[in-house]
Amino acid sequence: MHRLCVCLAALSIAAVPLLAQAKSACHIQGQVGGMVIDECTETDQNVPDDQLKQQCNGKVPGLAEVGGHADARVVAACPSGASGVCEGPMGAPARIYYYKRSAEALTMVRNACEAQRGKWVAP
Repeated sequence: MHRLCVCLAALSIAAVPLLAQAKSACHIQGQVGGMVIDECTETDQNVPDDQLKQQCNGKVPGLAEVGGHADARVVAACPSGASGVCEGPMGAPARIYYYKRSAEALTMVRNACEAQRGKWVAP
């Protein structure tokens, strides 16, 4: 379980550079090893719609190898009700919203956020 949480935290943080140019948001939902994935990355920069759709459209790569699946879709803004938010990971003008995470999983993503120079915000 610990390894799976670390993998999911790393995957979330790694997705930020892909969306660091978007002015909209990318909502990712799915499951890995019985754990629910429900997170949304929102950024403040502008990029053409077609590029955003390329970066956030369909299946999330790399999850099948760890026994999971997730779909990504462009949304106008991340939904409310997050369990925690990572602001400015890797210095990017972005926020990652985490939903439906256990206390253990939230601790893992918080640690990953802070390790990447992000600021953790609890609701």
